[in-house]
Amino acid sequence: MTISMLKSLYRAGLTLGLVALCAPAGAQSATDQCLGFAEGLALAAARAPEVDGARAREAEARADLREAGSLRRPQVSTFGRSGVGDTGLTSSQIDNQVGVRLSQRVFDFGDSRLAREAAQGNLDQRGFDVRDQQSQAAYAVADAYLTQLEAEAMIDVIAHRREYFERQQTAVEGLLRLGGATRADSAQIAAQLASAEAEMLELDFTEERAATRLREYTGRSSAPCGPAQVRAVLDTQLADLTSVDDVIASALSTHPQIGSQRSAIRSLEAQRERQRRSRLPVVEVVGIVSYVYADATQDWDVRDRVGVDVSVPLYSGSALGARNDRAEARLSQEESVLHTLQRNLGEEAEIAFRRSISLQAQLHRRQAVADSQLNYFDAIAGEFEFGLGTLPVLIDARLAYEQAALDVVTAQFSLLRQQLNLMRLTARMPSLASAQREADEPEHAP
Repeated sequence: MTISMLKSLYRAGLTLGLVALCAPAGAQSATDQCLGFAEGLALAAARAPEVDGARAREAEARADLREAGSLRRPQVSTFGRSGVGDTGLTSSQIDNQVGVRLSQRVFDFGDSRLAREAAQGNLDQRGFDVRDQQSQAAYAVADAYLTQLEAEAMIDVIAHRREYFERQQTAVEGLLRLGGATRADSAQIAAQLASAEAEMLELDFTEERAATRLREYTGRSSAPCGPAQVRAVLDTQLADLTSVDDVIASALSTHPQIGSQRSAIRSLEAQRERQRRSRLPVVEVVGIVSYVYADATQDWDVRDRVGVDVSVPLYSGSALGARNDRAEARLSQEESVLHTLQRNLGEEAEIAFRRSISLQAQLHRRQAVADSQLNYFDAIAGEFEFGLGTLPVLIDARLAYEQAALDVVTAQFSLLRQQLNLMRLTARMPSLASAQREADEPEHAP
């Protein structure tokens, strides 16, 4: 009776659970109420407060670009003046004046153009920062998504163990009363049952923690749809990455942090060149129309003046030189950061790609080990049925098979996580597809 229950449990329960974990994408079932993988990433990217902060900084940079563009546009201002002063050797008078001043910069040796280029580079940098924050939020949700699915898969495997030992405990208690089992056998089964329940509690906490993160990031309380959707998205996004060179080239050309750093360098190069030209003159055409009250004549009169203003800094107490040195130092710092980032991203991308290949091979080996452990358990169960084995050996065989099934689950989700990391490093998150198209063709303000 005990052996038959044991065999039916393994063959019908654990085997089906393992097959469900390793089934192809089309075999996974999902309800209409579950949270899709791509949908969860998009919700996280749209709802993250970090993204809102990055968009606010982008709006600030856009305002700076408009301000830089105003340097070559007409400037109109009003003024009012009142003063008293000498009009001759022995007389003075009071002058009251109101008017309008119109100025237009006509030549500045590229100062206004460089100001716009610096502001545009800063705006591009903020745009890449937005995409980077979206990627980080989506990656956090994707990791929680996989964590919950992995915990559920492990719970399913261990639940079979708990069910098995509950049945074994009932059977052993009956045999114990008949003298067909010992108290040691009963204690060993009780210990395994308690261990299974403890592991279930820990996995329940892991699942709830991941579900909490999903709910907070997406605003949805739906459960994940299943590993099939994750595999479908990963296969689609990573289909063209067939070699290490492809992965490294994609990471170095599309990662938002690389784009952000390059934009920052372009902005600083424009600022450095602008500081180098700060000693050159700025030429403006100025026109003034005013209405003046002269105290001497006690009458109002209209005055107008048109002219050219040329401003050239002659001495600034080393301020201009200090600004130029500061611009040079900041540019060198950002170039160093870019080189460090390129090195680290290239290393991470190559490691992630090679690790994913290794995990694919490991997954096949783990599945083979699980099949072998099932065959081993069948052999031990047959020997035990004919009185050639002991209960401890049978339990050890059962636990070895369960561990093999858990190893398959671990290998499967380790592979998915590594592919997810590869998708993050190459900026292929589904929610960032439209943002990436914008990055390929940036819109520059006039």
